[in-house]
Amino acid sequence: MINFNCNADGMRAKKFLKNEYMNTLKYTIFLIHFLLITLMAIPVLSQKLTLWWLDNLINLQLQLSLAAILLVLLSIKYIQYLFIPLSLIYFVIILYNFGPLYKPNHQKHQNKETLKIAQLNIKYKNPNIDNIISAIGDADYDVILIQEVGDGEIDKIKKLTEYYPYSIGTDPLDESGLALFSRWPIVSKKIHDLGYADGIVIEAVIHTPEKNTPVHIYALHPSAPRNELLWHLRNNTLTYVASQVSGSSLQYKIVIGDINTSPWSPAFKSLKTKGHLSNSAEGYGYIPSWARYSTNKLVRLISSAYIDHCLVSKSFNVTNKMYQYIKGSDHVLISTELGF
Repeated sequence: MINFNCNADGMRAKKFLKNEYMNTLKYTIFLIHFLLITLMAIPVLSQKLTLWWLDNLINLQLQLSLAAILLVLLSIKYIQYLFIPLSLIYFVIILYNFGPLYKPNHQKHQNKETLKIAQLNIKYKNPNIDNIISAIGDADYDVILIQEVGDGEIDKIKKLTEYYPYSIGTDPLDESGLALFSRWPIVSKKIHDLGYADGIVIEAVIHTPEKNTPVHIYALHPSAPRNELLWHLRNNTLTYVASQVSGSSLQYKIVIGDINTSPWSPAFKSLKTKGHLSNSAEGYGYIPSWARYSTNKLVRLISSAYIDHCLVSKSFNVTNKMYQYIKGSDHVLISTELGF
């Protein structure tokens, strides 16, 4: 004799478990949405952060945005009634965070002079350094900042003086491996030592060859904020540079380097505001300036962070900005063309 009651109970139990699973899945998706929206909205809502790890997380806006898009698509199946409101929320946040990087901001001026400045983290013990130095020498940069060069490579780096006769750097090179090379005369230079690892700031004033216009440059490579102490030291370096820039009486000023933070960090925004500077990348899009090295450009993009910057005084007109991958380096070479 067939026991219909047992079969019915089994069906009800399976249905109950399925409902429980679906509810759990929906709650999990909703919780992830909440966390993503919170992390993505912090640059919109907060101008100051006291948690170093949270500051690091909000630098990953590209990855957070990609995750949000995938989760919204997943929500079509499981929480369809939230698809439209979630899409609108994410759209507004992404537009706020990425809009300035893509909004055309190229003013047309009659430039009397131009300056092409580049920056590159070569990466310590890069086996391709000879080819890199040759390529940099042949390029048409007026000024280039080299970073992450060890003492064992200093003789190779000095070959750049054949192309760029003016230079400044620590000797021996400090942990940041900073060296600035220029085709234009450096009329004033100074090394600021803040008294801690990676607390070196290079200051140089160069003169343009045609009008003898002075340009004030500050180059830095503060600590990567891998813990709370290093995070505070990086912020302290950025605060120091902002005060130096704001105290300069020169009209044309540049802050350049791997500053180990993104445009969405309060520390970056504070440097811009207090230094009365503009982000030269605005209008030129997201630049995957650092990534875990891979020959696959998609992998580099997804694993990237935007931490290499060139900030300029508002007297400059940014006429172009480009980047290129460098063999053996986990950073891209970035060049910025300025008119004034």
